[in-house]
Amino acid sequence: MMTNKEKILEIAKKNNGIILTNQVTEAKIPRAVLINMVNEEILFPVQRGIYVTDEGYIDDFYLLQARFPKGIFSHETALYLQGYSDRAPILPTMTFKYGTSTSRMKGEIRPVIVSSNFELGRIEIEKNGSKLIIYDVERTLVDLLKPRYDTDFEQFIPAIKRYTASKDKDINKLFKYAQHFGLEVELQKYIGGLL
Repeated sequence: MMTNKEKILEIAKKNNGIILTNQVTEAKIPRAVLINMVNEEILFPVQRGIYVTDEGYIDDFYLLQARFPKGIFSHETALYLQGYSDRAPILPTMTFKYGTSTSRMKGEIRPVIVSSNFELGRIEIEKNGSKLIIYDVERTLVDLLKPRYDTDFEQFIPAIKRYTASKDKDINKLFKYAQHFGLEVELQKYIGGLL
């Protein structure tokens, strides 16, 4: 039978050497075991509720996802994470459901609040061995056309060009999203000459 320590290390092993306090709680392991493992230098605290083993690798995006688990990486950040932009975001953008308090996020991320369609286009990707929740590229491109979002067109234009040249593009899905958000005319302006 596995000891609690071994169980924690097993969870961490499956998670790139990272263990979250809530994973320990879900596994019904006393938190005291975590504290002992930190004291024994088996685990190292990274930030509140996040620990890493010696071999563990902590990705900044994963840390943000762990801190703000209700958020979905979006806009320029989603472009970067999916390889449609070479520019790493200085302040990553995450989208949250209406009603989420954003006061403690300021300075760490750029929160965007939506009242509906929060789940539309939500996917999970793996980046540097960590699982991240982001919007697919079609939703991302459409989100960047929304008038109330201050889009960086120096990133948007090359991204839409890369997208239209990509073998993975799904133009039907892109236009379906644009139609859903009432942005098909706007999208046509940018994509018309590229197809």
